[in-house]
Amino acid sequence: MRNSARLAALIVGFGNAIAGAAPAVDCEGEAAILTRDQAELPRLEIASPADRPPYCITLETLMAFAGRVKSHVAHCPKSELAATVAEWEKTRAGYLRLFSQHRCRRTL
Repeated sequence: MRNSARLAALIVGFGNAIAGAAPAVDCEGEAAILTRDQAELPRLEIASPADRPPYCITLETLMAFAGRVKSHVAHCPKSELAATVAEWEKTRAGYLRLFSQHRCRRTL
């Protein structure tokens, strides 16, 4: 085998090894984790804007969760959560406005 053919074979083999090393995405498992985590999310109606640090942390937690749902649906478009991503994105945008309005600072 000539050097260029060896190099090509090596590159192809390396590419296949990298592709094989990437873990398969467990969409169902990820959706189950998100569903469980959603049930444990803090409720904004309990937090008071007057109690700024807990209120800001609640907003930030909810925005981060919305980002997790969006990311999940991006690589698992047939997920059971796909129907909720638009609502979560709308919620995230509203909470982002409140986060800015109350001069919250990121902690996550």
